[in-house]
Amino acid sequence: MDFRIATESELDVLAQMRWDFRLEESPSTPVHDRQTFLEACTAFLRQGLTSQRWIYWVAVYQGTIISHVFVQRIAKVPKPNRLDDGFGYVTNVYTMPAYRGQGIGSKLMAHVVGWAQAQDLECLLVGPSDASVHFYERAGFRWNEDLMEYSVRPYIL
Repeated sequence: MDFRIATESELDVLAQMRWDFRLEESPSTPVHDRQTFLEACTAFLRQGLTSQRWIYWVAVYQGTIISHVFVQRIAKVPKPNRLDDGFGYVTNVYTMPAYRGQGIGSKLMAHVVGWAQAQDLECLLVGPSDASVHFYERAGFRWNEDLMEYSVRPYIL
């Protein structure tokens, strides 16, 4: 199993997985056809990768992406004691159904947390679905109002 940041050549696969993920969660008829969605989503992912505002973590097994976590790095307004600060917004956490319950998502999230520590982010935030709360709790996230938070380092005023 390989845990790493996705490359530009994999964005079309991530867009397809996003389509699958959203239809799995809400199987009603989509407003947009599959091809229109895939083109728009791939363009969005490419812009995020190019601007370095989005990081797409993937778990790859036998050459196939089977799980992913998207993180948007959000810059905070500079403070006198910390000019470059930020946090991560975690979203689009998905593991293909055939690979669930094997700890793959947990291992991938551990890589995301390690990356956040290396980036010296203040925290990771996620707005979990009811079904995913236990997953995030096992990963170390705790409730903070309406969101769950993983505190990477202490908050500095």
